[in-house]
Amino acid sequence: MKHVLLILLSWLLVLPVGAAETKPPRTALVANEGLQGHLDYLTGRLQLGQFAAIDTLLDSLAVGQREYLLCQLLATFNSQPRASTPQLLAWVRAQSFKAPSWLVEKEVDGFLVQQPAYDFAAAARQVLSRWQQQAWQDNYRQQLEEGTFEFKQIYNSRNPDLAQQQQALLTVLDRQPLPLLQREAHTLAAMSIFLPDNRLLRLLAERTGDSALYQKLWHQPVDHDSVAALASVGRFHQGQAASDLLIAASRNARLKLPALQQLSQLSPLPDTAQQFLLAELGNRQYSGQVASLLLQMDEPRLLAQLADRLTRQEKRHASPVMLPDSGTPAARPGL
Repeated sequence: MKHVLLILLSWLLVLPVGAAETKPPRTALVANEGLQGHLDYLTGRLQLGQFAAIDTLLDSLAVGQREYLLCQLLATFNSQPRASTPQLLAWVRAQSFKAPSWLVEKEVDGFLVQQPAYDFAAAARQVLSRWQQQAWQDNYRQQLEEGTFEFKQIYNSRNPDLAQQQQALLTVLDRQPLPLLQREAHTLAAMSIFLPDNRLLRLLAERTGDSALYQKLWHQPVDHDSVAALASVGRFHQGQAASDLLIAASRNARLKLPALQQLSQLSPLPDTAQQFLLAELGNRQYSGQVASLLLQMDEPRLLAQLADRLTRQEKRHASPVMLPDSGTPAARPGL
């Protein structure tokens, strides 16, 4: 029973990056004769970098035990951010290219399919992916500190690792001091560059408040990050500067309503913003939402202008008073 519990608690089953993890079997799938002793030996050889000895023992075992122990060995790298030696990296990479041989039937969406009992190859790919991510982070951190970082080394449409490299960059940038971020934000704002989404622009805008970077963000295809970035404008800019940025954002149709909402929350509201909001009342598509925003504002002069504007619109669209029929004589005709 002790060995069964050990297997259940320590068994590792991972899939390639981006794939969902599969739950481990509820019971041990391999005979436990000598497993703990084998695992202790393999762990010791791993610490010594004796990969030939590791492979020799694994090759002598039954397939199920071999693949189970490989998963156990690879699980020891979960807390190791990078490969300690080139030899270790080569050994883990070699495991990632192998195909698990021991398959078991599992129910997936109501169908029985054969899947690896212990997918050590997927576990190896997970380790390699984590090490690669850390290597990118180390490289970008050094380049940023030295002032040699180039955005276009990551951001080009032909980069197959763009998503993973961007994640590494965002992780590093999130921990950098403000002067460095301001330098990179200024550089990025002036560039014509391919961006797969707005995560980079949002991070730098929300950390630095760079006006040019906000303007660049408003011209990007709209996504969650560009909408969320609107709320940070008021943290860095007040009065006319904030008004100008939010009015510029509202010119992007998909940002219009959230931008108008942020604009209405400026206090005090600049005259240009007041006139802009009043002018938006004439936009039939948004007039109802704009009127609702104006009514929530504590701006007496603006509310008076809103009432006057609505009164004049009501009069202009009112039905004309019915006049008497011109064909009816005003007086009784004489005989």
